Amino acid sequence: MIIKNAKIYGKAPKDIIIENQIITRIQECGLKHDQKEVLDAKNLTLLPSFVDLNVHLKNDKFSLANLELLEKECLKGGIVAIILRDVMDFDEESFELFLQNLKQKKLRIFTSIKVKENKNLATLINKGAFCLELESSLNANLLRLSMQYALMKDVPIFVRCYDEDFDDNGVMNDSAMSFELGLSGMSRVAELSEVAKIKEIAKFYKSKIVFDLLSLKESLNLLSSKELALVGLHHLIKDDKNCEGFNTAAKIMPPLRTSKDVLFLKKALKQGKIKFLSAMHSPKSISLKDLAFDEAAFGIHSICEFISLCYTFLVKENFLSWEELCKVTSLNPSEFLGLNSGEIKPGREANFVLFDENESFKLNSSSLYAKDTLFGVPKHHILQGEVIF
Repeated sequence: MIIKNAKIYGKAPKDIIIENQIITRIQECGLKHDQKEVLDAKNLTLLPSFVDLNVHLKNDKFSLANLELLEKECLKGGIVAIILRDVMDFDEESFELFLQNLKQKKLRIFTSIKVKENKNLATLINKGAFCLELESSLNANLLRLSMQYALMKDVPIFVRCYDEDFDDNGVMNDSAMSFELGLSGMSRVAELSEVAKIKEIAKFYKSKIVFDLLSLKESLNLLSSKELALVGLHHLIKDDKNCEGFNTAAKIMPPLRTSKDVLFLKKALKQGKIKFLSAMHSPKSISLKDLAFDEAAFGIHSICEFISLCYTFLVKENFLSWEELCKVTSLNPSEFLGLNSGEIKPGREANFVLFDENESFKLNSSSLYAKDTLFGVPKHHILQGEVIF
């Protein structure tokens, strides 16, 4: 297969030769080739497919319909692989059946296991779980056991650093906006103190930790450039003022923080302190969001617009180049998952998105981005050299 006239990372057009699912050559446009299958990508930007390490099923409920919907949305949105977060609470036998079902999907789905009491972590890892995930506020014994299992089985742990005991059922960032709205706020120390704790525990047990969905400048300041931090895209774009008018579309977890945090997180992204960027896809039915702010569910539907949001607010504004962006959305997470993907060069698997930078669109009124005009639309998605969308 040959993809002709593709603007790789938005630059001058090139032709890309694909053989046996692998990029074999990148050449000047118009040179001779012996490929029979040709895709003309004129005026389109060619990007490596995105990878997201924090993805949830709709309403955090497992069903075949929800799984098929997620796969369809990911593939259409230019996502090649995800870590599907554990909401299933499977036993060993049903987990094995679940993994067999995933092998039939075009979307590469890696599974995590949430650390809980009375869960056989070793068996589930042996059956094929890629990683563990846990809440930092678990009791010390569970933290110790999970760290030991992770080290013994050589799997990473995603740690959500948050202690709800610091909050009185908080529903948004503790700030002037929460005071104005009369809503209970989430204290910054609820995240910050847990980052410090987990950092020291991980150092002691020599575990591979991903600090999951950090949202504060102080949290990132505690980490070295070698430690793995995952940040949600929305925390680089929106702040807690978007909760004004009791806007439940802005009710996500961790909560949107201050404008100062947004600026710092963007700076940290530019400096390379953030290793992975996530769409934080955790969709909820309108019946769970169209409620009073206190009662509405945390969550956001965002996987379909992931690339468009990145382009609109980071690349189009000349804050990041496509290469810089794709390092945290494609290359770093691909290497973390052990995939031969994530960048466009010979020898890599041919997983691409053809993206039209010139098209614009609006989202519906229930979106966090309802007032914004978004730019750029995925036109084709190519997996292992096959056009699937």
